Amino acid sequence: METLLQDLRFALRTLARSPGFTAVTVLILALGIGAAAALFSVVDAVLLRPLPYPRPEQVVQLWQLGDEGGQSNFSEANFRDVREQSRSFAALARFSGGVTSVAGGSEPVRAVATAVSGDFFRALGVRPAVGRGFLPEEQREGGAPAAIVSHGYWRRYLGGDTDLSGRTLRFDGRVHAVVGVMPLGFDFPRGTEVWAPSEMEESSPHRTAHNWQVVGRLRDGVSPERAGADVSAVARRLKQEHGDDTWMSDAEVVPLHEQLVGDVRPALLVLLGAAGLLLLIACANVVNLLLARAASRRREIAVRMAIGAGRGRLVQQFLAESLVLALAGGALGTLLASWGVSLLLALEPGNLPRVEEVGVSRGVLAFALGTSLAVALALGLAAALRAGRGAVRDALAEDARGSAGGAASRRARGALVVSQVALSLVLLVGAGLLARSFLRLLAVDPGYRTSGATVMSLSLPYPESDEEKARLLRFHGELAERLRAIPGVRAVGGVNDFPLGGNYSNGTFLILQHPDEVTSFEDFRRLGELPERVGQAEYRVADEGYFRAMGIPLLRGRLFDGRDAPDAPHVAVVSESLARTRWPGEDPLGKLIQFGNMDGDVRPFTIVGVVGDVREQSLDAEPRPTFYGFSRQRVGPSATFHLVMAGGAPRAVVPAARAAVRGLAPEVPPRFRTIEEVFSSNLASRRFSLVLLGVFGAVALLLATAGVYGVISYGVAQRTREFGIRMALGARPGDVRGLVLRQGTALALTGAALGLAAAFAATRLLGSLLYGVGTLDVVTFLAVPALLVAATLLASWLPARRATRVSPMTALRSE
Repeated sequence: METLLQDLRFALRTLARSPGFTAVTVLILALGIGAAAALFSVVDAVLLRPLPYPRPEQVVQLWQLGDEGGQSNFSEANFRDVREQSRSFAALARFSGGVTSVAGGSEPVRAVATAVSGDFFRALGVRPAVGRGFLPEEQREGGAPAAIVSHGYWRRYLGGDTDLSGRTLRFDGRVHAVVGVMPLGFDFPRGTEVWAPSEMEESSPHRTAHNWQVVGRLRDGVSPERAGADVSAVARRLKQEHGDDTWMSDAEVVPLHEQLVGDVRPALLVLLGAAGLLLLIACANVVNLLLARAASRRREIAVRMAIGAGRGRLVQQFLAESLVLALAGGALGTLLASWGVSLLLALEPGNLPRVEEVGVSRGVLAFALGTSLAVALALGLAAALRAGRGAVRDALAEDARGSAGGAASRRARGALVVSQVALSLVLLVGAGLLARSFLRLLAVDPGYRTSGATVMSLSLPYPESDEEKARLLRFHGELAERLRAIPGVRAVGGVNDFPLGGNYSNGTFLILQHPDEVTSFEDFRRLGELPERVGQAEYRVADEGYFRAMGIPLLRGRLFDGRDAPDAPHVAVVSESLARTRWPGEDPLGKLIQFGNMDGDVRPFTIVGVVGDVREQSLDAEPRPTFYGFSRQRVGPSATFHLVMAGGAPRAVVPAARAAVRGLAPEVPPRFRTIEEVFSSNLASRRFSLVLLGVFGAVALLLATAGVYGVISYGVAQRTREFGIRMALGARPGDVRGLVLRQGTALALTGAALGLAAAFAATRLLGSLLYGVGTLDVVTFLAVPALLVAATLLASWLPARRATRVSPMTALRSE
């Protein structure tokens, strides 16, 4: 220990005498360690850390599987049968949530409210931190409405009052008594602020619905695989029993942790790998610096060996110096990582689960420390082994001749530069592919306007009676009139599900031959057994101004207008893809469609118009066949409505629109976004990956270029006498410059060739992140190596230019 402390003190004194070298080395290490630690903090919180529930490995999610194997939510009837017939679960619960207007707190707010069945909190293993859970009399049809709120909602809107007696919230058309507050940090489903019993609603016998997600807790000793076989057997048995009356052909069980992180896992692992490559590049750069420094200390090392210092003693000294550098770099890197985490959270696309747990935790600090120690060991051994190689007499002779390195040292440094160039090319190719993919997405025509409009979202209680539906329709009409009166607003239109909003209402429709063919759901089920009469489409409800406000073109027929009164025959507009797929070569105008399974209304629609296709789900998904009912005639499957106001500056439109809503429904809080924000949010995930990989690639390019410059510049300094002699013998400046550039070109081309080979294999991991670009995109694989080679040649040209300015007399006299 005394020797180690002595070595550390000597290392500190030695490094203090070279402040420039020390600062550059620490900064390079800090960049590499900081990037890796920042990405690891996200991976640790999202992918590695277990869910914050008791025995989280037992918590699973269940899915229905259709005939083609696609996952879907459960119908209520199928859920009840699976719960009663399976034997693998200690608790099984259904849940479904959405944004609604919640009043009763300090102010009305739009909040996510989730309806849950009796065993929901038991399945997750959590209890309210304040108050109680739901009572049996609250968990039945027609029971007393009750609600449990999140810790955040309780603090913000209920003042953190532990006395919940008399506290009520109004949402979904009911007054709910607040009976409990969930613990701090509980967030399932994500973003939920209010939970209410699902059993209050009237039960549905239909097995073709997809209304409920299902979560469960496995019994002790039951694996997810065994539970999956259990529910699969139940599902197949139900299919045999009910046939086409159920769309569940099978079922599966997925661990909840895997379910939550499955979509983001590929991108996070790619980014963590990119951070690891950047760390390797940083380490290669630092090893190059250490080798150059060791070469300049060759005489010192030789003298120490000559007076009896052994190889082990030299290795220990170099390890001590590397340890000081690595720990300093790790400390600075941890500070950079904390800033990096803040940047990552600012760029976070909104789909990262458990993002609130991301931070520089003890696990991240341990990772940074472990990385620093590993780097110290690798750097110290590399420098010590290279520095201690060779005979003492040869080392002293080399120093006497003025050579501080030797061919072996130059080859080692060249190999490190080649590796930097190769690894940098892999990162740059990945960033290039993502950039090309992003540009392809930006060039996609979504089918509607993407600028110059403000979107207002409202959530009202869903109307149950005809009187409530008529009142809601009048509210929409009056509000639209007030919005049209706002100065600068050119058009106003509304729809129940906004494009790129993440809400999908896909349903089954029937093609009718006459208006009275379906008068009940029994008729609907009967005709649904005829494939030629059945279709699938996204179900939307829009008003007469929606298509103009959104810039969706009318291709045939007409749009909704004053002829389409609530008591007139119900009309519909369909998208071009729906018309093309269901009536190829025919005119769809005048065709009759029955879409009653979406809203419980069996009255038919008559198609009066065809509009352009819209990318509803995402920009990288092809437009789906879409059906539009008229909102003045049909309420739709939910009371959520989005109103688009085309024209006018948002800073002027938003206050006026808010006042219009307050004048009609004071307890309904609107949400405002520009249409640019809606469009941009759909690209957030891809932008997140592109920005990070692009930054890593840029830093890697800078380090690789610096490495080439350092090697070439160091070589020029060591060959000053040689260049002087060449110039004295008649060599032209161009000859000397070409000699130096050839060395840089050889390093760049060798690194580019190796990097291309590695990139061919590595970019296959990016397949799921790309759109419209292959993993072997020719443009990227030509442009990136050209950029990298050009940058390294520029780094070589600067010392080459300096070499041509060597005076032969000065060079010879220096010897």
